[in-house]
Amino acid sequence: MAISSESKLSEILEDERAVAIIDEYVPGFVSNPELGPVKGMKMKTLLKFPQTGLSKDVVNEICSRLDALDA
Repeated sequence: MAISSESKLSEILEDERAVAIIDEYVPGFVSNPELGPVKGMKMKTLLKFPQTGLSKDVVNEICSRLDALDA
């Protein structure tokens, strides 16, 4: 399965390359026990939540890196 910013969080969590990218920008995000209810959401959507504290530029950078994994 190809991983991208359009992948669901549950798919991202199964790919160590994607987990490493997310952890680089948001340490501890992928190990947060409260992620259960949002595992079916697209990563691109989750990154835009204000709770992440990420700027638009950082969200775009993460998405670009995820999109490049299996391009």
